[in-house]
Amino acid sequence: MRGILLATVLMVMMTSFRQTDELSGKLVKYRSEWGMACTQCKELNGTYRVYFKNTATQSLDVKVAAQENDKRWRVFSRLAMQPNDSIVAYACKGTGKYMSWVKAAGDNSITFPTDEEINLQYGK
Repeated sequence: MRGILLATVLMVMMTSFRQTDELSGKLVKYRSEWGMACTQCKELNGTYRVYFKNTATQSLDVKVAAQENDKRWRVFSRLAMQPNDSIVAYACKGTGKYMSWVKAAGDNSITFPTDEEINLQYGK
């Protein structure tokens, strides 16, 4: 009985990881730009924006981040992002680095890292 339960849990986990891998290619970076006006930034010099689009045929939950020169990450999330919708990540004094996380909309079996976890793990 324990063997069946363990096999079932592993199968569900593998399916979730496989679905996440397939979906990660569906959030596509389609543009980036430097030095454009940003209402959240005090000056234009060094601003970085990166644009992502949902190319999947289903809604996605997404989290995107852009890195500041001081290595902190500015993080943005969108739940139930519809097909063809877009999301923008920005950094006022950017490095040009960005990251993204994707899962099927409403999939509670997968959790995104918190903003704090992102900065602790990748803010180096």
